[in-house]
Amino acid sequence: MAALAAAVLLTSCYDHKAKGVSSATIVCDESFQNIMEQEIDVFEYVYPKNFILCNYVPQAVAVDSLLSGKTRTAIIGRDLTKDERKMLGQKYPHVRSMKIAVDAVALIVNPENNINAVSLKELSMMLTGKIKRWNEISPDGADQPINVIFDNPGSGLATFMRDSLLNGAAYGPNVSSAGSVPNVIKTVQSRKSAIGVIGVSWLTPDMELDSLAMDTKLAELQSDAAVDGGAINDRLDNSGVKVLKVMSKYEAIAYKPYQQYIYNGSYPLTRPMYIITTGSPINAVGKFYTFITSNDGQKLIQMTGIMPARLQVHAVELK
Repeated sequence: MAALAAAVLLTSCYDHKAKGVSSATIVCDESFQNIMEQEIDVFEYVYPKNFILCNYVPQAVAVDSLLSGKTRTAIIGRDLTKDERKMLGQKYPHVRSMKIAVDAVALIVNPENNINAVSLKELSMMLTGKIKRWNEISPDGADQPINVIFDNPGSGLATFMRDSLLNGAAYGPNVSSAGSVPNVIKTVQSRKSAIGVIGVSWLTPDMELDSLAMDTKLAELQSDAAVDGGAINDRLDNSGVKVLKVMSKYEAIAYKPYQQYIYNGSYPLTRPMYIITTGSPINAVGKFYTFITSNDGQKLIQMTGIMPARLQVHAVELK
């Protein structure tokens, strides 16, 4: 009862009495789908006369849709370039972009794979095909070819890895796509030689959060209780695949994409998440932009296992 009362009190500050109905269609890099579905569900409950229809597409498609005017809002894994911002500014009076999160790129393998960690140098050589077999990484590795699996060729993940690790060079013939993130996970679970590249939030969904009544979920978001990072790490470690540790160029220690290592920069494979809009600040898109960058929207991002851009995080090191 206390939680319900808190939810009623706290949500009263939102626009439940809006007279007009407003809706908008946005596009989102499909690697962020599980995050965005949570945000939209809560937003539409808080603003019951405002509706968001989200199309989940490869990042390249999302950017093209934004630049061509087919959509007014996109969620992607980078900010606008200077030329893109200038192009949009010539068409629209309001061009806004904001970093809303830091995502970690997780490398997943079959649980029977004996490899536990890779360096960025080894990963780069795997992506170009210069390292072809698992036993080239370690004697414990199987004498099997390395098959790197992305979701889609034009996805934000594929672009990020190519630009950040290969300086734009082409992927090797051992790199392919499975069509979606769930298919990447299924491929890794069934193929011992595969290594999948996905966003970490796909491995840390909170099933209890999904099943909560919406008013209870709101009360939890708006409370002062800290997000349980240990529970998020446990979900990652029990996700049905093995998550590799990754070693940067500057450290001799390899790290998993645990939330605390995303936060302090120890995990080397991270990318930003941006919301970009040319829409009006006063319609459904404008309210959604405000919500996802608010404390509630940011805490919801943290609960998915990645790091929000603006929410104050308290990191406690336990020994």
